[in-house]
Amino acid sequence: MHLRKFLYILAGFSLMSSICAAVDLSSTEIINVQGRVEVKKGPAAIFTKLNRNLKLAGSLKRLDSGDKVKTFIKSAAEMALKETCILAVKEQSLFEVPQTLGKEAITQLKAQQGSILFKVISGNNFEVKTADVIAGVKGTLFEMDIVDSFNTLIETPALELGTLTVGGTMVNVYRGEVELTHVETGSKRTLNAGQGISVFGRSLLNLNSIFKDGFGQIVNFEPEQLLRESFGDEAMGLLNAAPDLSSLSNLPSAGSFNYALKEAGARKNAFFRGIDQGIAKKLGIDDLETGLDIIKDLQDEKYKADFSRYRPPTSTFSVDDRSFRENYIGKKTFAACKADFGSKRAKLEPTPEGLSLVEGNSSFKVIRFSGNNTDLEFVSSYYESQGKRVNSVQVLKGELFGRIPGELEYFKIPAGRVSFVFDTGTGQSSWVQANAQSLASDLKDYSFKVSQKIAKEKEAVNKKNTKKKINAIKKVIKFKKFGF
Repeated sequence: MHLRKFLYILAGFSLMSSICAAVDLSSTEIINVQGRVEVKKGPAAIFTKLNRNLKLAGSLKRLDSGDKVKTFIKSAAEMALKETCILAVKEQSLFEVPQTLGKEAITQLKAQQGSILFKVISGNNFEVKTADVIAGVKGTLFEMDIVDSFNTLIETPALELGTLTVGGTMVNVYRGEVELTHVETGSKRTLNAGQGISVFGRSLLNLNSIFKDGFGQIVNFEPEQLLRESFGDEAMGLLNAAPDLSSLSNLPSAGSFNYALKEAGARKNAFFRGIDQGIAKKLGIDDLETGLDIIKDLQDEKYKADFSRYRPPTSTFSVDDRSFRENYIGKKTFAACKADFGSKRAKLEPTPEGLSLVEGNSSFKVIRFSGNNTDLEFVSSYYESQGKRVNSVQVLKGELFGRIPGELEYFKIPAGRVSFVFDTGTGQSSWVQANAQSLASDLKDYSFKVSQKIAKEKEAVNKKNTKKKINAIKKVIKFKKFGF
């Protein structure tokens, strides 16, 4: 037998053994990885990429209370929480490991975004908390699909800066029972197998009376069909497995389940399920964000800026400390970036909503357009020095919100020139008045090329309109002169 063929067969056996290996629920750790998965161990740490070969991942794959796990696009992970549950985590998900684990412990897993499938051992006092809802379960198979209401524009190791959008949580129960409590309203719902519901985020609660208690209507589905559609055949073993430690410990891991989130439009349609379609169309909630954008755009009738030609970056890129690089980051938003505070170069990575600083110190200026004018503008800088991570921010226009990476709660950025300081030694953070050097003068003075372009185009259209008006007035005068 040729050596190459032998190695292929050996690799195949190795892969099959890893996929078919029984789940070990005696500890809390990541048991399977697809694509890019990152772990943040402890409050002072930053997210670190996990080796896809878990034999080489070392202690990073073993999870402790408070650790955070993040999956990226086209990525997924499978985890075991000690004597508690098995998790299948889809792409673009983020959650925190519970503070306590074990059969008699009250455990609360905090999930920020993405889609997670839970198989819980019966008898555990297990809870999952999102920004919108707390799900209490005892021995069940259920899914939580979380649409994050925080839209991150700029992310650094200390702070996320962004805006609020339409968000919420979808819950589907495949086996057992789940009791839901809305975080804002306190309203409760109980779901049984074959039932799902949408839980509305705080931005929707005051929009209309149909959202006031925070829940949509309960909808029914066929568990086996929806589970196969959502997670694939590899997850079907979880459906009929007994919810006890012995059965789940002998269950083969899913290995390579369907990691893809549903297309954005399909997720929105699913989110607004259970609402009368006539009401939905009247409110425009089948595509709420687009509807709001159209209303804003109609306020400027003479000239409408065209953003269709702009494209966000698709891969990691570097910026130097000599000049700003201007980037389109989607949804009529632009960010100018450069290296700063002693870094000759800084590395940035595109995210689904904006940009993430992954290396070096950097400064940013961000603007967002509504119609032809800006409705959000802010400047920010980040640097790390002597065990402190410092994010300085000044909002120039509009409302800006912040969130510590991996946390559920967000907060409004204070007015004025402020700095968010995270101490890596103590894990504590605080807001302080920013010093004069924290935000360079060239930040506020930077003029976006897109702003200049829009101003010129708008001026040209206005001149054309003015000329039309003058010609119209001349015609009116001429008609009056001849008695018309």
